[in-house]
Amino acid sequence: MITPPQLYADLNRARDGGIFELEGYTFDKLAWAISFAVATWLKTGGVLIKGVSTGTAGAGAINVPTTRLVLVSNPPLVIGGLMSAGMLGPLSVSLGMVVSKGLAKTFTKSGQYAGGVVGVGVGVDVSKAFVVNPPLLIAQLLAYMTAMMGAGPAAAQMATGLGTGISAHLLTLTGTGTVVGPPSPASAMGQSTSVVI
Repeated sequence: MITPPQLYADLNRARDGGIFELEGYTFDKLAWAISFAVATWLKTGGVLIKGVSTGTAGAGAINVPTTRLVLVSNPPLVIGGLMSAGMLGPLSVSLGMVVSKGLAKTFTKSGQYAGGVVGVGVGVDVSKAFVVNPPLLIAQLLAYMTAMMGAGPAAAQMATGLGTGISAHLLTLTGTGTVVGPPSPASAMGQSTSVVI
């Protein structure tokens, strides 16, 4: 399960991973705002994943403790989101790099998913993100940034850029896990629909 303290810690560890090191009290507040916004967004179904399950016929559920997510760091996606909102320059490039690296670390280390499976009662599942909700993430980012840092002239622009970039990055998310439910003697293949937790 992804929590704000985990996200914050990984963003802080990545803070020197850009062109310029992001430091100081302002970055700390921004990192907390991003952490709370992303964690809240996930709790409201911000990322949906679909998968293919194989095993025995039936109807099962994703066995959450066995799930594992993988998110590879992809800074150009977050940087592109920032640039699409008009945030240009080396500091936005550094911010995009740090956010991508921090998110990748947290999701790969602690991310899991939960959902139902149609067609398979017991087996394995391989999933990929297929729907994200950027407007909800942008709203969460703006709310948390305003609460942590105050209302600034570029807050909406930064929230839009980060929300767009983070959403694009999370569309590359993949996962594996097992399916639990009533067993059957027949082999089957089915489909899972889950949320990231």
